[in-house]
Amino acid sequence: MFEAIHKYMPIEIKQLLIKSNIVQRVTQNTQAREEDLSALKEELAAECRSLIQDMLREREER
Repeated sequence: MFEAIHKYMPIEIKQLLIKSNIVQRVTQNTQAREEDLSALKEELAAECRSLIQDMLREREER
């Protein structure tokens, strides 16, 4: 009887929020793991700063 007509509309996602927990596990080589974790935290912080700067720059352009 009725024919279904599907129309799709694109959706733009302007913000993505990611939450995580970093858990330190005790191992034999704790010092090396702490250094790796510290480097990973710094890399993540740098990426977050870059994203925030981009968002602020886009806001100023409007």
